[in-house]
Amino acid sequence: LELRLLEILRRRHQKNRPQKQNEQPQQPQSTTTNPSKKEAAILVPLCTVQGTPSILFTRRSAQLSSHASQISFPGGYYDESLDSSEGGWKNRLVNTAVREMHEELKYDINQLDVNGHSNYYHESDDAISNSQTNPQRNQLPFMTILGKTQPVPSMTGSKVTPIIGTINYDLPNSTSTQFTTLFPGNPDEVDWIFTVPICDLISGETSEPLQRWSTNYSDEANGKKSGHEFWGPVFPIPDGDEKREGDKIWGLTAIVLRPLLKRVF
Repeated sequence: LELRLLEILRRRHQKNRPQKQNEQPQQPQSTTTNPSKKEAAILVPLCTVQGTPSILFTRRSAQLSSHASQISFPGGYYDESLDSSEGGWKNRLVNTAVREMHEELKYDINQLDVNGHSNYYHESDDAISNSQTNPQRNQLPFMTILGKTQPVPSMTGSKVTPIIGTINYDLPNSTSTQFTTLFPGNPDEVDWIFTVPICDLISGETSEPLQRWSTNYSDEANGKKSGHEFWGPVFPIPDGDEKREGDKIWGLTAIVLRPLLKRVF
């Protein structure tokens, strides 16, 4: 609700912005495109690290064309050829989130000798598929899908649906070689996989202006500057050899994370 109000204010302010003489009015985007092509899903992986409740994050590769080097959750756009109801669940966005997490983290279920993924919430269109379990393996699946939240709009206009999941096995410290062996990662998509204790996220939350959503402009006729400045949550990440200057949890990732921490923990 808070995000929707911010977006309404931003669009209203943009509409009332003074227009320069040579500036052409923006044309509304077409709404005739297939909405599923603009849908995306992210997976919020809850976990424990040596007994400490934590959340897993990635840092996107610096070579990516969009959101390069940003801290994020595993995720991506819905792909009809990969994420249809033929997948593990009839819910295509759950399929998207699970597929993207596997593609980015590159964990090997067969090597772990556990079942892949299971579904805890049983909506009529989200029943667990028989292909997701193997009676010859450990009955506790590697990850359980707990549910999903309402979609969050991204800056590009895409609807991003957060899928909440929990890794059912205690993980080693993310700085250890055991963790790297478990999650080698896809270097084309991510260059760092790490975890943050939930208590550190809660205690370290701050805020800063959201530059992309703030509307600042100069009123040349009156010689004044005006606009609206919107603030968003920011969370710290642990120090370590892989951490770079400026690394932080912000933007869409922080907007998804904040209500989860407030309501669940």
